[in-house]
Amino acid sequence: MMELLGMMPRKIALGGRYSREFFNRYGDLRHIRRLRFWPLNKVLMEKYEFTEKNANDMADFLVPILDFVPEKRPTAAQLLQHPWLDAGPHRKQPATLPDSTHNSADGVSEKQRKENEERDAMAVELGNIAIDGASSLRAANDPQASMNKATATPSKK
Repeated sequence: MMELLGMMPRKIALGGRYSREFFNRYGDLRHIRRLRFWPLNKVLMEKYEFTEKNANDMADFLVPILDFVPEKRPTAAQLLQHPWLDAGPHRKQPATLPDSTHNSADGVSEKQRKENEERDAMAVELGNIAIDGASSLRAANDPQASMNKATATPSKK
């Protein structure tokens, strides 16, 4: 945390039950002589390949939350007003579908049919991973899932 946020205030460092095991009387670390400071925005860019703007925006939101002094941390209400939360991707409002998209034969819309196909394709890709209670039934009735299960177990010689 200190490499990310800077030096911990002495009062915080020495305020815990086991503080003396980790900090000297000046609030310096006992067992670590040299810290390599790496600010959060640099961590996000270098390790997680964020763009500079996205890293700076996210760090601007997160660093105050991680402040060592609890009284300096923003409240939930203040965080909800932060521009980073408003800057994220916005969900599109569903468009109203014309009546021609409904399949009169089975009463299922084209959109619903596509969603069902995607869900079924995802279920096949996931195999026998239990996501909901129906997964075990699906895996038992799905030959692909049983084939995956058969090839996943090592054979004994």
